[in-house]
Amino acid sequence: MPAVSEAFETYREFAGASLQEIYGERLDAAYAASANHLRSGVWINEGGAGDALRLRWEDFPWAAQLAPVNAIAAADFDRDGMLELALGQGHFTNQVETGLWRGSPGCHLEWTGETFAAIPHADSGLVLPGDTKALVAFDADGDGRDDLLAGQNNAALLLFRSSR
Repeated sequence: MPAVSEAFETYREFAGASLQEIYGERLDAAYAASANHLRSGVWINEGGAGDALRLRWEDFPWAAQLAPVNAIAAADFDRDGMLELALGQGHFTNQVETGLWRGSPGCHLEWTGETFAAIPHADSGLVLPGDTKALVAFDADGDGRDDLLAGQNNAALLLFRSSR
């Protein structure tokens, strides 16, 4: 925002300014919205087959809250009978003034029966260093195990083959 750099000579001045000092009269005409929940997670259907939907919100663990989630793939990657989620989290397409959101190189979560738990990168092998926009779980090599294909903005596709 060019007007900000014209109005404030230092980052310190800008950081200490109120919204009114930054935007002036434009703030009075601005659309105002509020949010009371900003955590990433999933809705879980606790209803049985044929029952009405009974949804419960489940927050993802802290490791999955470090960056916005752009893509999710669900499968039983380690074949232990428990659902897992692969999360694509790099976000490099922000406006210049807000910077890049790359607090996480992706996240691998496993359902414990009660909640999701993060699997460390060293254990899962899932590292998505770029601007991940798509994830697809499928059997890429015909071995009966789900693999993961990741599409990243302005980068090559990444294929993670299941080894379990």
